[in-house]
Amino acid sequence: MKIGTVLTIEPMHASQNDKYKSRLVEVSDNKLFIDYPISISTNKTVFLTDGMQLRVTYTDDKNDAFSFETEVKGRKNTNIPMISVEAPEDKDLIKIQRRQFVRVNSSIDLSIKSGAATFTTVTEDISAGGLSFIIKNGMNFEQGDPLELFIVLPMRNGDIQYVKVEGEVIRTKQVERVHIGMVKFIDLTALERQLLLRYTFECQLKLKEK
Repeated sequence: MKIGTVLTIEPMHASQNDKYKSRLVEVSDNKLFIDYPISISTNKTVFLTDGMQLRVTYTDDKNDAFSFETEVKGRKNTNIPMISVEAPEDKDLIKIQRRQFVRVNSSIDLSIKSGAATFTTVTEDISAGGLSFIIKNGMNFEQGDPLELFIVLPMRNGDIQYVKVEGEVIRTKQVERVHIGMVKFIDLTALERQLLLRYTFECQLKLKEK
């Protein structure tokens, strides 16, 4: 885990299911020193108490996602106020496999930039690892094409989250008379992946409620 790595933090025993974002600032004496976290839902600074149990997720340079459990150990007042948490051992790191990313059928707004051209369409399905979209007339994509995607995620609480990610076309196919493009995401940040995971999870909950 490198200095500057974006962290997504979730309290393990909180009454509300909130998540925070932070950044790794320093590593020393089996401790990780992080920025004061910001709540993803309110965008306000969160104060963590000593002994608080946390679950942390992050993405490394190879775009592999990991999670670990830790505990708040204290604070460090320097030019940058920091919170210290216990550093995980290698055996405590859990790799989140791509196959664990559940793909859900969902039609949401999508903007695609390919070279100098920009297109608007809708998704066919989506996961935290990629998506499929409707290829409309005038669109032309080939396997390996790099894309810039702007995804609109409508959350259950009424919030609209916007995710801008890089992607690559892995294949195209035709289902009856509909042309479908399939894309894998590239270099997602931990926060972007967390928003996509949250959206797909909420879609699954919605299906169970029907």
